[in-house]
Amino acid sequence: MTLAAGDLVLCAGTLESTPLLERLAPARAAGFDGVSVFTSDVSTALQAGHSARELRKRIEGEGLAIGEFDPIAKWFPSAMDGGGLLAMDADDALRHAETLGARSVTAVVFPATPPSRDELVENFANLCERGTNVGVQVHIEFIPFTPVANLADAIDLVEAAGHPNGGVMLDVWHLFRSGGSAADIAAVAPRIYGVQLDDAPTEPAENLMFETTTARLLPGEGDAGVADILRALREGGSPAPLGVEVFAESLKQQPAAAVARQAYEATQSCIEASR
Repeated sequence: MTLAAGDLVLCAGTLESTPLLERLAPARAAGFDGVSVFTSDVSTALQAGHSARELRKRIEGEGLAIGEFDPIAKWFPSAMDGGGLLAMDADDALRHAETLGARSVTAVVFPATPPSRDELVENFANLCERGTNVGVQVHIEFIPFTPVANLADAIDLVEAAGHPNGGVMLDVWHLFRSGGSAADIAAVAPRIYGVQLDDAPTEPAENLMFETTTARLLPGEGDAGVADILRALREGGSPAPLGVEVFAESLKQQPAAAVARQAYEATQSCIEASR
């Protein structure tokens, strides 16, 4: 199954406390077309004796496609050598993404030392070319407290790299907290290859890292204008499926099936409001 514009993907972060293989049935039962996979999901599965090929078979066996495989942080020379989600290097990530049949990989910029624009442009273009070689799209995710901080930064990097396989991952929380809105999307929608839906209140938390990892809201529960963003993506011609990525402590306390159902229903309400 190939994911297309408008298909719904349950992102790994929404069920981050649930092991990958236990997310599948709840995602499908709720109505999702696909799931995303964390790099740490694969690392954990490999350590437990599973293979990436087996994971793909299990996911596809549930009638689900694989959206983004993310994140890749170690794709340019000055990138930090972090643990957890940031541990896998680009070569391993692309290899696993190909085996999984993932639609795309998501690159992020968490530097050990501040990278130059030239460093990012050259290495992003290289990553895009390597993605082409294995049939996997590449998108850059902008994050407010990183060197690629907003949509304009991400579009600049993509355009400077000049590779047709490269696009932008648009996370609603990141867009809103970086001062962006639906009005910024229309002209660049065709370069938005991935979408992660969530929401946030107008007033930010004092600690943005804490908020983004523990206190996001379901789509439509905040003030980010999710329906307007969906309309701008659709009317602007974004090819992206619609992922739902809600890191929230409140969701961790609930059964996976209940969380998946809430995520699907909240997203459908926003889609209807966007029409």
